[in-house]
Order: sequence, then structure tokens, then C-alpha cells
Amino acid sequence: MMKKNILFLSISICLLACSAQSISKKDRDRVIKELEYIKKVDQEYAGIPPQMFKNKYGEKNAWKIFLAKRDSISLDNQKRIKKMFSKYGYLGFDKVGEEASNNFWISIQHADNDIEFQKQMLDEMRKEVIKNNVRRSDYALLEDRVNKNLGKKQRFGSQLDYNNLEQAVPKNGLADSINIDKLRKEFDLEPYKDYLNRMTQNHYRMNEKLFLEKGIKFPNLYK
Repeated sequence: MMKKNILFLSISICLLACSAQSISKKDRDRVIKELEYIKKVDQEYAGIPPQMFKNKYGEKNAWKIFLAKRDSISLDNQKRIKKMFSKYGYLGFDKVGEEASNNFWISIQHADNDIEFQKQMLDEMRKEVIKNNVRRSDYALLEDRVNKNLGKKQRFGSQLDYNNLEQAVPKNGLADSINIDKLRKEFDLEPYKDYLNRMTQNHYRMNEKLFLEKGIKFPNLYK
């Protein structure tokens, strides 16, 4: 009797574990569509307020309303992906494909209000990287995000601030500036100077009106 009970318990545990990590074809299609929605609304509020916001609310109020909406969307997206993770585990390539897996990661990357959740997902992604089941670049960006949020130096330098010349610089500094390009290449990231210059140009374009008022007529790129 004891052996039967142990066997039954073992089978039950196995079934629970397997069900938490698997996804049916029907669920997969539904989850992929939901992840497409999550990315869409995330990206709508990822940059700066659109001109129609500024025209309607004024420059100052436009930012206030835009950021409040961004926070609301981010919290809703987090609830959605936490529910998915609880049911299916980490959604890597094997479960939803590369594009949808990246869409799943986006809301984790932006969950700065819940660093413990980001850390948990980073641990999960580390296992998936070993299996080539997530984008290595996504893992690198999340690692940097977690370290930035913890006030630590970054390995990949993806999380940025801007110096007095309005050049992109790594927030909190780099853990290893000498070997950064080698490390970035291993994780499918572009050379660091190219990245810093690209982000410096983006920063200038987003704030061009303000910079022109200060007499800054072009982005200060790294040579």
C-alpha cells in the first residue's frame, strides 16, 4: 500500500510539473496573439509623447499623461506574462517561436517596478541560453537592466545615461571596459562604440529642439 501511494504521488508530481512546462497547440496560438498585443501596446509608449499628445495637452502635461499611461500598460503587461509564466514556464523558442519569445521578454525588461521578478526571470533565461532557446542578446540586456536597477556596474553596457556633451555613457559604469567588445560579440550585440554612437544620435533626434536652443547643432559622436 505504501509503495502504491508513493508511486501515485510521484506520478501526480510529474504530471503537475509537466503540465506547468508544456503548452498545447490551441494555447500556443492564443498566447502568441496575446504576446503580439503586449508588444504593440508596449512599443506605443516606449519612446516620447507623440505630437498629437503635445498639441492636445501641451508639452508638460503631455509627458505626465504619457508616462502615466505607460506605467498602467506596463503593469497590465506584467500581470499577463506572470500568468503565462506560472502556467507554462519561461516561453522560449521551443514553446512559442523566436519572435513571440522576444515579445514575452519585452515586458520583463520593462518591469523596473519589480526587480525581484526581473531577477527571477534572469535566472530562468540563464537556463534557456545554455539550450539556445532564447536570444542571447535578450539575456544580456536583461542582465544589464537588473544590474542597473541594483546600482551595479554592467557587463554589456546597454543601459545608458548621458554626459555633459550629451553622449551616451553606461549607467553605473562597466564591469570590464577592456573586453566589452569580445563579450558583446559572444551575445550577438554590435560593437560598443557603434552602439553608443547610435544611441547618442537617437538621443539628439528625440531632443533636437531643446539642443538647438542650447546651441548644440549636431550629436557629439565618439571617434
